[in-house]
Formats: sequence, structure tokens, C-alpha cells
Amino acid sequence: MDNKCEEILEVSHVTNRYRDSGSGFLSRSKMTRVLNDVSLTIHRDEIFGLVGESGCGKSTLGRAVLGLIPFEGTIRVDGMEYSAKNRQEFTRSVQAVFQDPLSSLNPRRTIAATLEEPLLTHGIGTKETRRQKALEMLELVGLDASYADRLPRELSGGQRQRVCIGAALMIDPDLVIADEATSALDVSVGAQILNLFQEIHDRKDFAMLFISHNLNVVYYLCDRIAVMYRGSIVEQGDAESLYNDPQHPYTRMLLSAVPEIEEADAMSRYGFDETRRESAAEGCDFYHRCPYATEACRKMPDLVSVLPEQPTEKNPQAEHFVRCWNPVRNA
Repeated sequence: MDNKCEEILEVSHVTNRYRDSGSGFLSRSKMTRVLNDVSLTIHRDEIFGLVGESGCGKSTLGRAVLGLIPFEGTIRVDGMEYSAKNRQEFTRSVQAVFQDPLSSLNPRRTIAATLEEPLLTHGIGTKETRRQKALEMLELVGLDASYADRLPRELSGGQRQRVCIGAALMIDPDLVIADEATSALDVSVGAQILNLFQEIHDRKDFAMLFISHNLNVVYYLCDRIAVMYRGSIVEQGDAESLYNDPQHPYTRMLLSAVPEIEEADAMSRYGFDETRRESAAEGCDFYHRCPYATEACRKMPDLVSVLPEQPTEKNPQAEHFVRCWNPVRNA
């Protein structure tokens, strides 16, 4: 009997804060919120996208799931809750691929040694079986056996990222976190890595949390998407529904690349009122940038469904949630 959980990742009411000491001699330290009561689930074998502009907290959530930073709330992987006591078992279930492949690789270790290291850490296999699995992993990520004895400096950026992906998969984790894994690569190489993620996911049994600032990239790869703004999930749904009918004004800004320009320019372009910044301090975080803001937005809205009560025949598993008092519906 298969007793595995349907949800491979359960994030429940996770909050993270850090102490900001300030820059002046007499300045007082204060607690700055990075994650604000974040909850989400990722199903087994699913690719789940987390998207938002720089500084929104998406990478912080990834580090919390990896057990790298303290947090309030609960994180479970395949039903196992993270704690200091089960850290090694937990890290065997969760692996990561980061933005810069060069900084992720030991420059003095051969590619084979890098791939074998997770197996050594967890006491898996013999010297011969570890070498064999390393060679098989090279083939899986699109590199031949000749790369096994090379050093990272002898590889291109795309090839190094393939090695990092292989290293993350060596111990067959339940969940892989890909944090901006294509943003340091040029467009064509990044597209190859996206296709590689999809190909490997189709062949192996794992779920993925794919973190990016680019909603178009996330839509291309992911089954479901969550949009994060200032530490909160503001919209979440299946990829088709969220991408083709975005309900939150911030999601629409991401699609139009408005966050790529300076915030002051964005506010001027849309005629937003600078005085809103303080007046809605306890309300919606997007209040000061939103062209649809009303008095109701002085209070933080809940994440509520914007789909009909009954699922459609075309997409019976569809979901679409938005944290907004005035969702923007397509005509």
C-alpha cells in the first residue's frame, strides 16, 4: 500500500522576520517582515511556480523550505515536519538548484566527485556504484562521460547548471527547489535548461518549486503558479487560468513588465497617489501602486476563489485565488 502524501510540500502560515539595525549611529533596530503568513501546497509530481519581483520574499521562502533560515509556522515535506533533529533526513528529501552554477560548484572537485558527494554524505552505495550513478546522471542531464573528470572552469555556464541539476537529483529527492535557475544564463541556454527540467521531470518521480521573477518563464514550465508581493501570496491558480485571466493588478503589472522600471516611474505613469503609501499601512501592500485602489483596500483582503463554484469540463482541477477587494476581470 502506498502511504505517500498527495501533497509533497505543505507550507502553513509561515512568517519570517529579520532585525534591521539601521544605518545611523543613534538609529534603533527594528524587525522587518520578509514573509507574511504564507501558505501553499505542492502536489506530488507537480511543477509549481513562485513568481514576483526582486525582494518580494520568494527566495526567502525557498531557503525556509530548505531549512536554511529560521521561520514561524509549519513546513512539511511528504508529511514530515522540519526540525533540527531531523535535518539530515529532511535535506535528503529536499534539494536545490541555485542561480549561479559557478558559485555552487567546488572549483577543485571534478564533476564526478561533485555528483558523488550527496551519495557520500548520506552513506549511499559503494565507490563503484557511486561512480556508475554519476555517469548515468551525466547522461540524464545531457552530458557525456567525458565530462566526469573535468573541472567546473572547463565547462560553460549552461553545462555547469546541468551538473548542478544532476547533483540535486543524485539522491532522488521528493522535492527540488529551482531558485532563479535560468536567470544567470543567456536566453537560448536558459530555454535549453527549461526544456531539460521538463524532460527530467517527465522521467523521474519528484515535485519542483520553480522560483523566478519572470512570469512568462514560469507559465511555460509550471502546472500551477503563485504570485508573491511583499511577502504575501496575492494570486494563485493553475497556469492557464492565472496567465490568461490575471485577477490581481500586480499580476498584470508582471505580465506587462512594469516592475522592471523604477517604482517612482511606475507610480507617475499610472497616476498613483504617493500619500497612499502610509494611509494603507495595515491594508493591502499593493495599495500605493494600484490604479483600482478604494477605501476597502485599507484592510488586508483574504485569498479567495474567483472561479465558479463548479469546475468546468475542460479543466476539472482548475483553481484560481486572489487577494484583492477589486479583482480585475476580463470582459
